[in-house]
Amino acid sequence: ARLKETRLSLSMTQQQLADRAHVGIATIKRIEKGGGLNLDTLISLLRALDKLHNLDAVLFESELRNFHESYEGGEGSGRLQVRQQAADLNNKSSAPQSEEVNYSAALENSLCW
Repeated sequence: ARLKETRLSLSMTQQQLADRAHVGIATIKRIEKGGGLNLDTLISLLRALDKLHNLDAVLFESELRNFHESYEGGEGSGRLQVRQQAADLNNKSSAPQSEEVNYSAALENSLCW
């Protein structure tokens, strides 16, 4: 909802935002309907909207929410993924872990555009 509000306040069409952010218009439509996005897309959109300075607020709020949910015993908004890198496949060693954070939730709920 905030992405759409910000885009409209700048008198920008979905196509114009997609072009400026170097993403497809389907991506803009999906995000405006509440779909998820990755960090690269988030950064591209913030740049296109001249709001990159708000990235700290998005990341901080997302990490803070994950911390509180973990502390309270709830499930975090991020999911833990285990992946093996190509070099690790040859060595048959254990896979590195990475945490994928749901940036769209932070973007939608707590970012002041």
